Amino acid sequence: MTSTVTNLLKALALFVLGVAIVAAGIYIRRTDDLPGATLLGVVSLLASIVLGVKIARNRLSARTVRAAFAVGVLVALFEGFLVYRIALAAPLHPEPQSVPSEGQSAPPSQWTRAVEQARQVVRAALSDQNLPGLSVAVGAGGTVAWAEGFGWADIKHRRPVTPDMRFRMGTGSTLLTAAGARMLMEQGTLKLDSPIQTVSVDDEDPRFRQRCEQPVDAVSAAIANAAGQPFLTFMQQQVFQPLGMNNTAAESSTEENPEHVGEPEEDAPILNIIHDGLLTPLGGGRRYGPETIATVYIARFGTDPRRGVERMRPRNYSCFAGSMAFYSTPSDLVRFGLANNGGGDGELVGGRLMSLLTHRGVVVAVMSNVTHADTSVLAQRVAAAFAR
Repeated sequence: MTSTVTNLLKALALFVLGVAIVAAGIYIRRTDDLPGATLLGVVSLLASIVLGVKIARNRLSARTVRAAFAVGVLVALFEGFLVYRIALAAPLHPEPQSVPSEGQSAPPSQWTRAVEQARQVVRAALSDQNLPGLSVAVGAGGTVAWAEGFGWADIKHRRPVTPDMRFRMGTGSTLLTAAGARMLMEQGTLKLDSPIQTVSVDDEDPRFRQRCEQPVDAVSAAIANAAGQPFLTFMQQQVFQPLGMNNTAAESSTEENPEHVGEPEEDAPILNIIHDGLLTPLGGGRRYGPETIATVYIARFGTDPRRGVERMRPRNYSCFAGSMAFYSTPSDLVRFGLANNGGGDGELVGGRLMSLLTHRGVVVAVMSNVTHADTSVLAQRVAAAFAR
């Protein structure tokens, strides 16, 4: 009887060790994008189950049991080391002066000194806040005076941020939507006191209906109803094109998240493990959307990117239409700001990632690819450099 209980305890201990290994592997794969981590964990878990059953049935020698535990402990220690390394990850850009950047063209001579000061400010902020990438544009004298990308649009592949790289706007999308609504109000076709229940979405853009029956954003639906055309069509033709905002658009419900990650249509958990643990290391696996849009990251622990960042799982924002779904470039936002006095911030999953600021005739747009970036303060500092 004592031997049976002992074997059951050993089997349980080996299974717990396998679960710990697979949990660490999933964490490592998710946060550090290390190929094979999940696969190693899954293999360890399956091995612990098979060996645990044999131990419980007393079909393994004591020597084999000790060897199984020894291997399991070594694998657990190895993954524990990787988890520790991730938790104390080195800064993405430890030296501000070494932050890579790409600009469109040389700024006008009158802004050369301001641009140099702004570059130092941006590089310091990127390093201090541990941000993967930043894109900044400044409008002065009625035109885009400076646009430059800093850091990486994708950490793993060191894809550089360029001035034309598109970033998520998050809740900053409402800045653009409000302009469309204001245009219709001035025309008298949209009234704020109209009952929202009367809004029809039957003619809404078909891209929304591919993954949701109708947009949950009532404002965009109201705009579509008042404009007599799909919301995205109206915004593109009446707001973006007249201002030259050629890199501004809304998320496509099929292109941005082709694998349906995080959605009801997503693959079963076992297939996800195959995707992340086996196919991805071999060059296959998930597809996460166009490379022209910067990869979005979130703070790994809490709300501070300085403690490390990890890739955000794809989320389909197309159903949120004008309140969440837009992406743009700082240059496009500067063009918008020059035509529409004002500004504001944009958040995604609870953290700020973009700011548009108008200050003493200078328009500054700052966009980052990680949440909880202090873009508003950075925009103020860049504006101060140009307003002197």
